[in-house]
Amino acid sequence: MNQQSFKIDTRLAFLLSENYRSPEKALKELIDNAWDAEATEVLVSLPLPLSDSPVVVQDNGTGMTIYELQSEYLNIARNRRDRSGDYSPNLRRRVKGRKGIGKFAGLMITSSMKVETWARSRCSAFEFDKQLLESYEGLPDMPLEIRESDSSELSSGTRVTLSHLHQNLRFPTEQKLKQLLIAEYGRENDFNIIINGKPLGVDDLQGEYKEETITSGLGAAKLRCTVSDQKRKLRKPGISIRVDGKIVGEPSFFGLDQADDIPRKLLDKCFGEIDLAGCSEDVTADWGALIEGSATERQLTENIQPILREQLKSVYGQEMHLAQARLRKKALERISKLPEKRREFADKAIKKILDRFYQEPEDKLEPVVNVLLDALERNDYRIVLEHINSARHSEVSRFAEALEEFGFVEMALVVEQSNNRLDFLNYLEEICSRPETLESHVHKAIEGSLWLFGIEYSLFSSNMTLKRQIEEYLGKKYKGDRAEKRPDLFLTENLNGERLLIEFKRPSHALVFEDYQQATAYRNDFHKNGIDQQINVVVIGGKLGNDLPAQYRREPNVSIMTFSDLISAGRRQYQWLLEDRTMK
Repeated sequence: MNQQSFKIDTRLAFLLSENYRSPEKALKELIDNAWDAEATEVLVSLPLPLSDSPVVVQDNGTGMTIYELQSEYLNIARNRRDRSGDYSPNLRRRVKGRKGIGKFAGLMITSSMKVETWARSRCSAFEFDKQLLESYEGLPDMPLEIRESDSSELSSGTRVTLSHLHQNLRFPTEQKLKQLLIAEYGRENDFNIIINGKPLGVDDLQGEYKEETITSGLGAAKLRCTVSDQKRKLRKPGISIRVDGKIVGEPSFFGLDQADDIPRKLLDKCFGEIDLAGCSEDVTADWGALIEGSATERQLTENIQPILREQLKSVYGQEMHLAQARLRKKALERISKLPEKRREFADKAIKKILDRFYQEPEDKLEPVVNVLLDALERNDYRIVLEHINSARHSEVSRFAEALEEFGFVEMALVVEQSNNRLDFLNYLEEICSRPETLESHVHKAIEGSLWLFGIEYSLFSSNMTLKRQIEEYLGKKYKGDRAEKRPDLFLTENLNGERLLIEFKRPSHALVFEDYQQATAYRNDFHKNGIDQQINVVVIGGKLGNDLPAQYRREPNVSIMTFSDLISAGRRQYQWLLEDRTMK
């Protein structure tokens, strides 16, 4: 038997280097390698265009011994995750390298690459030259001389030097590289990237940069913020809070995310941080957030919110106004035919829709505006009731006929409502089928449609006083280590004073006994805190697990259901209703 083996052509290195869409993305791959090597600082030197100076990327990561260089780095397409897992050993960073080909990234922009790496007081180095590579048939045949020596230049780390940059390729630009890196690493605390002597910062993001000192009761608080004018999505948008140099919790929008006139897509363009000193007593014990209601939190909200609002409208206000004007002009003719008292409401309501759905395509927004105008134009009940009122003073038979007309309108609207609710169920089924759908998404979709859970739930209505009471209680109860267990629920009230508590899980989640316990524990907590009315509990998720308690073993007034069962039951009810009304 004549045994053969695969050969690795030297052209493979060139093909792998061409995997990157731009010179900046190729350089980012080298910085990703520094991240995986647990570096805390990366120095990038970019020469002037058309100069003979090299590009240098140097980090202070773990570096490699000559053995690691031979067995790991030079092993093409070997995935380090298979050996070391998804996280780096000490800093527990999620490893970015996946394919084991990032070592060839530099060859996209250069013909000569030199790698020097320091570990355990030894330096290992080799050079990789494209012209030399082309003179051999395959990569295994090409000799690679690794030089090892004692060196104290770096205690540990790696330096990649890219010389003789390709003159026929666009030169990597500092600005474009910064945009890539700030989107990826702008929120990392222990990963400092210095490009041509300047640390990567908020002011490097392309857009409108503002730096302002806030003195109102906050000491020397310094705000640095950029509103990006790029399409690229920012990682963790918002304003980070640093107290005495240490990050507190997640980036915040200081209440603007609750404002109707600021679209969420615009908030995602904000990127910045504020430095505070001397207010650590207003930070939670785990440094997960500022204490709600503290003086620091109140003053930050009061001072930062108007600054961000002004900055956003400065960058995007004109664009928002033009986008709204086109649709409002289309709706103007219909608005002008409405009764005078409804025109102002219609105009404000349309503006609110356009603010909320800013940057959505017009073909998606226009139907939403039309539905709103349809609802304002139609008032079938008013017309029929005026007829009834005029008939009540005439003979009984005419009065009865007028009441009969009310029944016909009611029937027609029930049919229309049933059809609309069936459409809603189709849309709900679609959102539940998507794997990325979260608890918050279905909560938002269902919050105003309690009829889904049956006729008895249609009589429940929002109770904002109770909502505030619960939010205040939960804010105290579930702060700190248990903050992530803050329930995703809403409580409402029916005519009899009963409360309804709904606990959502994502549609891809299979309900287990722990979910049941969590929901009933919330109810018990509320009872302990002075809510003495009956609380009906609904737990809803994607599937029913095997360890859920049977009906007879559950606490009173607890329902457990899946989204598919909920949607199917709703369909049967409204399909039956349509068939019954049609036959009549």
